[in-house]
Amino acid sequence: MPTVAAMITFLITALVIILIPGPSVVFAIGRTLALGRSSGLVTVVANSTGTSVWVVGTAFGLYGLVSALPWLLEVIKVGGVLYLAYLGFKTVRGAAKQHANITGASGDKKSLGQIFREGFLVGLSNPKTAVFFTAVLPQFINPAGNFVMQFLLLGLIFEVIGTASDALYVVAASAVRDWILNEPKRLQRIVTVGGCMILGVSVWLLVNLATGH
Repeated sequence: MPTVAAMITFLITALVIILIPGPSVVFAIGRTLALGRSSGLVTVVANSTGTSVWVVGTAFGLYGLVSALPWLLEVIKVGGVLYLAYLGFKTVRGAAKQHANITGASGDKKSLGQIFREGFLVGLSNPKTAVFFTAVLPQFINPAGNFVMQFLLLGLIFEVIGTASDALYVVAASAVRDWILNEPKRLQRIVTVGGCMILGVSVWLLVNLATGH
């Protein structure tokens, strides 16, 4: 099992990554603003189903690679930290575009089945989630434990937190629709702060790697 320190660090990292509005959150909010709360919640469930494919596939795929090449886990850890830094920078830089992304996510009336399919594809193709599972999550694995079981456990925790967080975004978006649409600067400030938090976490993880903690 992951160590207590690794689990705490993972939970903090996961919370920061999940709470920052990314492609999945923006898409779910857009569905909510355009089609209503139920459509937004269906999108959240569908998105989580899509990202779960990455959890299972990566758990077994990386296990084979790490078993054959033990040093690969360290390379993945460094790559994960660098990715987080890039993600933070990109989030801050693109903060001003989030309002346009949300308002542009609307569309015509759709069936719940169609909404689910589209949400599933968004989750499956979300680059932030894909790279998180392949490059970031493995650095919290305890080499002395079962790689696959630890990966699936951490992946499950990530999915539960992510689904709950996205659902809260949907509920909030349906309640404050006018507040979001009428003042773009509000969302921009939230996303900017989130990007800075991601940068901070990347520095923290880099220090942990350097000191061996």
